[in-house]
Parts: sequence; structure tokens; C-alpha cells
Amino acid sequence: MQPDERLQRLIDDCYAAFALYPRPLAMHASPLRDPVALLKTLSSAPLRELTGEQIGPYAGYALTTVGDVDDYKHFLPRILEQAVYEPQWMGTDPPIIAQRLKRGKWLEWPVNEQAGIRALFAGAWSQALQQDPDEEEADSWICGTACLDLDLEAMMEKWLAAPSINASLQLANFVQTGARFVFENDTAERAFWSYVDEVKIHQMRRWLLGQPVHQLLLTARGRTPPSRLWLVEKALEGLADFRPARLQ
Repeated sequence: MQPDERLQRLIDDCYAAFALYPRPLAMHASPLRDPVALLKTLSSAPLRELTGEQIGPYAGYALTTVGDVDDYKHFLPRILEQAVYEPQWMGTDPPIIAQRLKRGKWLEWPVNEQAGIRALFAGAWSQALQQDPDEEEADSWICGTACLDLDLEAMMEKWLAAPSINASLQLANFVQTGARFVFENDTAERAFWSYVDEVKIHQMRRWLLGQPVHQLLLTARGRTPPSRLWLVEKALEGLADFRPARLQ
């Protein structure tokens, strides 16, 4: 996703918030990893110029088998930027970033660092919501937001109020993709949604089965181009399959 001016400012704010953490000179790691080779790769370019191929492997191992919290804080702005531009590596997927943040006890970090993360997740989701789901799916930012226990209710309200047809198509797409994991009772089968606590899971279920979501999709049916109408119809069928009993 190419960030707009507002989202780019939020990315820049994250670089500023974490600027005091220097590039590590050494990293602790599991015997299964090669921290010397990883650090050599991570030191091969300025932070803002590290490619996904250079930072991706570290992002996937960070705080589990490689490095500590201060190491992660140094690289976090670039990891977040990669999550916006090209989240092709596991460690640059928003739900994985959320898990790393929780592992690093991010709610105990300085207020400006927390604020930068919150703003970027909200801003990235807001921009993704306005994209055609064939070009950019908002699902991973929704899941990441839920993983971090951020304000899901505000996000849902904003989604319902969004006037663009793309926001409606994103909802239709989510019903067919992420929603099936939300309604999965076996936590082991929820994919990234297994990182989300049960309170948030039930909140999402109630919202998806509520009348406002159903009405938004019905309204979208009359606004959607014929070539994309199938997406809305499939979403309405999908909602009908998520029985109210599955709220339990």
C-alpha cells in the first residue's frame, strides 16, 4: 500500500519516537539462529533503506529467538513501514507485529512510543479501508488492532459510517476471509485471530451479526458495480451461515 500524506507522517512519527534506540552491536540468539549474519545484513544499509529481504527474517525471529526489546525498538519503525508498503514477510504482518509488541510489554513503554504505534495502526487501517480489496485488504490491520486490544468499537463505528463503496467491499471481503476465523470455536484453528482474547472475539461476532452490518451490505448491493456484486452477495450468504448460536 502506498501511504498517503497523513499515513506517511505517522510513519515518520514512529521513526522520531524510536530514534534514541541505537543499532545493536551484538544480539543474543537461539543456537538455531545466526545473529552475526543477521546483524551483518541489518547493518548493510541505513535503517530506512533496509529492504524486506534484509529486515524480514529478523522481524520474524525478533523477541522469540533473536534479540531483546531495545533491539526491536530500533528496527520497529522500518518493520512498521514495511507492514504498510509490502508485508510479505511473517514479521512484517500486522498481527505478528502486535504479538511481538505484547511480548515486549509495549503498554509499559514511554507514552510517545505507545502513541506512535496506536496512531500508525489506526492510520494504516483507515487508509486500507478506502482501497479496493483486490488491491489492498484491510483484514490484517483489523486483526492487528484486535490483537493489541485497541479500540475496536471506534473502528467498527468508523467502518459503518464510511461513505465509500470500497469500505463496503472491504467489509464484504472480510466476511468471507477473516470472519470465518472469528467464528471458529477451536482456538487452534483461528490463524492470527488465535492471538485475540475472547472478549474481542465475541465483540467482533456480535458486531458482524448485528443489523447495522447487514444493512450496510444490503445498501452496498445497490451501489456496487455489476462486476463486483458477487462479493456483496457472497458476504450476505456468509453472514446467514454464522448462526446466532455461534455467539456462545
